[in-house]
Amino acid sequence: SFGAGPGDTVAVYGAGAVGLAAVMAATVAGAVAVAVDRHPERLALAEKLDAVPVHADSADLAGLIRRLTDGGAQYALDTTGSARLINDALRALRPRGHLGLVARMHTALPLEVGTLDRGRKISHICEGDAVPGLLIPRLTGLWQAGRFPFDQLIRTYPLADINEAERDCEAGLVVKPVLIP
Repeated sequence: SFGAGPGDTVAVYGAGAVGLAAVMAATVAGAVAVAVDRHPERLALAEKLDAVPVHADSADLAGLIRRLTDGGAQYALDTTGSARLINDALRALRPRGHLGLVARMHTALPLEVGTLDRGRKISHICEGDAVPGLLIPRLTGLWQAGRFPFDQLIRTYPLADINEAERDCEAGLVVKPVLIP
């Protein structure tokens, strides 16, 4: 939905299924992706998908992202809904940068002073701002060509192990648990 391309930078906050899909999409588009998360296993997977991994609790997170992206990311995507990370994402954007929010907000979002200056903007993204009937066949083709390896996000569990699947997901050990009857 951003229209990122070669040479652009995309910082993705939250390396769950949506965030890692965004990392893959940015990489396919030729952009440099930075993945921010608190789970080492998810950061390792993001790195395997060609993103620069950054721990969410890093000191001066916004400054670190600006250094890694040569002055700030053109685009950022927040999948966490965390006010702290959203404000960090805004501070990490370059002038006229764009932050997309995909997480549903359950409370008011307190923006810090100065986060929307210099032409920065925020938008909410629903279903990737895409037409599923067009996007899914394109993603399937990219997967078949080995360029969108979403299968690396999935771990299957027998239905009887539903509680283990939930625990593993909560602990960040698995991105997308799939139950098999």
